[in-house]
Amino acid sequence: MTALPVPADLTHLVAATWVLDGDTVPRGLPHPTVDLLVMPDGACRLAGPETRVRQGALPEGGPLVGVRLRPGTVTGLFGMAADEVPLTGVPLEVGQLDGAATERLGEATAEGLGGSASGRLGGSVSERLRGALALVRARAGRCQVDERVLIVLAAMHAEPGAPVDRHAARAGLSGRHLRRRFGVAVGLRPKSYVRVVRLHHALAAARVAVAKGERPDWADIAVRSGCYDQSHLLAEFRHAVGAPPATLLPDVRFLQAPAGRGPRHSTHG
Repeated sequence: MTALPVPADLTHLVAATWVLDGDTVPRGLPHPTVDLLVMPDGACRLAGPETRVRQGALPEGGPLVGVRLRPGTVTGLFGMAADEVPLTGVPLEVGQLDGAATERLGEATAEGLGGSASGRLGGSVSERLRGALALVRARAGRCQVDERVLIVLAAMHAEPGAPVDRHAARAGLSGRHLRRRFGVAVGLRPKSYVRVVRLHHALAAARVAVAKGERPDWADIAVRSGCYDQSHLLAEFRHAVGAPPATLLPDVRFLQAPAGRGPRHSTHG
């Protein structure tokens, strides 16, 4: 997967843009948010949030283009509750845009996006990505989000080990109200979302260690990422990824003991 820059004017709505080429979905972490996909033939789909990694073959005909929407934005952008977007995806007709949004998209396609406001997006990777971003930009001005859910989301990323009810209380919500509003805005239950957040925290910390030429201290990383202990962290990775976290790191064979002492082997993920 190749990550591409997000336009500065859309960073509050778009978390990432990417292009995926090949035959099958590569191993990685699940992403608990909605993706706007543009298929090789230019058709658009919304794909639901993940709690486990996707598996299977990629569509034929060329690279898959994706725009990863920030949690809580899909309803304001496309008028669909996040918990109504299936993991397998749902078609999004470009012509579903209304009024000024369609007009703005039409202006964008006239500038070289390919396709049209009532059809599919252009064929090349760059055209499809620009078209997908134009879809988002066309609705950006009227996109409303649930501010209390955003407060909870920010707290989850800052304190992934804190109880969800504590985040809810800080946002002025009961646990029941948070679950209902969180499902509509994000598409997952709060506890399911934060489980995936912990995985991302842990892998990011491990990558920092590897970049410094150090072996990841999984026990410390587990606690800092909100897990009870190392065993809990490894179990969460096996549940969501099907493999221990070390399989998602760069090759760390260079991390060896000084010459003469032999390589250091870890018995943990």
